Amino acid sequence: MPFSGSDRLPRLPQAGESAGLGALTTFVRTASGADLVLAFEADDTGFATPLAADPPPLPDVFGLPEHGFDRLDWTDSPRPAEGLHLPSAVLLALGRPAERVLFVPTPVPGAPRSGVLLLWAANGARTCICPFRDEIGHAPGLLRQVFGQMLASRREALHRRLNLGLFRDVFDSVPAGIVLIDGGGNNNLVNRRAAELLDLPAGRVEIAQIAARMTALRRACTNAEALEALYAPHQADPNYALVTLWQWGERWLEVDTHPVSGDGRLGRVWLFEDVTQRQHQAADLERAAHFDALTGLVNRHRFHALAAPLLQQAAREGHDLSLLMLDLDHFKAVNDRYGHAAGDRVLRATADRMRAALRARDIAARLGGEEFAALLPGTAPADARLIAERLRAAIAAAPVEVGDAAIAVTVSIGLAGARPGETELAAVLARADEALYAAKRAGRDRVAAAG
Repeated sequence: MPFSGSDRLPRLPQAGESAGLGALTTFVRTASGADLVLAFEADDTGFATPLAADPPPLPDVFGLPEHGFDRLDWTDSPRPAEGLHLPSAVLLALGRPAERVLFVPTPVPGAPRSGVLLLWAANGARTCICPFRDEIGHAPGLLRQVFGQMLASRREALHRRLNLGLFRDVFDSVPAGIVLIDGGGNNNLVNRRAAELLDLPAGRVEIAQIAARMTALRRACTNAEALEALYAPHQADPNYALVTLWQWGERWLEVDTHPVSGDGRLGRVWLFEDVTQRQHQAADLERAAHFDALTGLVNRHRFHALAAPLLQQAAREGHDLSLLMLDLDHFKAVNDRYGHAAGDRVLRATADRMRAALRARDIAARLGGEEFAALLPGTAPADARLIAERLRAAIAAAPVEVGDAAIAVTVSIGLAGARPGETELAAVLARADEALYAAKRAGRDRVAAAG
């Protein structure tokens, strides 16, 4: 639920300044004997908004004449109304013709033509005890100061409310979840996204409630133990900053927490951003970079990246390691006779049979076209030959059925074992490749071992 009421955030005085202006207009009217005192705010175009009046009600908004009374010098005393161009809305509020007028300019930033109008009606001024009726002409300076201060305060409060409203709109509309903990722990805010995530009401929430829900959420993560290890060292540091990934199944959140302005005494911010799509895209890119799209076997680049360190480890620890190079026999003829779709089906079937025939620790790869390879860690050439024969037999065991066609598949295999202390993968590959061509020259559908 988004912020929708002013009770969600600290309230600012909304009517205080207008009420003060009202009281001041009443006082001025009582003291001066004026029949109408009107305080208004006006911008440099002369568009005026009444703020307080005695007697009420407020007149409608009105425009100040471009060369009207607010351009005159009012430092001496009230002026006769005759000859002044007073706005009709003001005269309607007075209710009678005006006899005298005093204008007290109170320009404020953003409203330079603001001021207070005092009007005395013609044809029978009201009876009153007015201590400053005869001296009001000496008061504009004081009135200007007091009204000006109140108008400025009112505008400042309006700006604060406007900024707070903008903050509230941004706080609720950003696509990330935000939890803002203030330094005193009393004005803790949860925006709509975070509220949905944490199962909390949006707006002001008790800090204990926020902490409980965040802890429960983190403990429900797939990687909860790793997260606990990341957060635990920072529990006593009020100024820690940390970005982590929280995962539930297929969903990922990037959680960024840092102190406000780098000082934990001022509070703490938690940002929750759903990065599930980004994580999946990264995983897709990684798969594309490491695996052959047609068969799902590791590609040439990945095969080399995996094989090189295993070869070095075997050399360092004195373990055996063997390598097989495989090539489908007469694969071009399959494509020519049955089409490339059938050829792709044969390649996928070959990959499936390799997975089934090899051990879990072996690494099978498609190096390109109809060329495959298998790395056999911890395997001496004699044992590797048995595995190669089993692999050859598995691939040739049954034809690959594509539609009505049954395509017989055989494979030639070259085998090479790593020599003691050998660390150059290219050398092992070259010997296995040479053995592969030997198998082909010998009639294909067979295994040949390097000497």
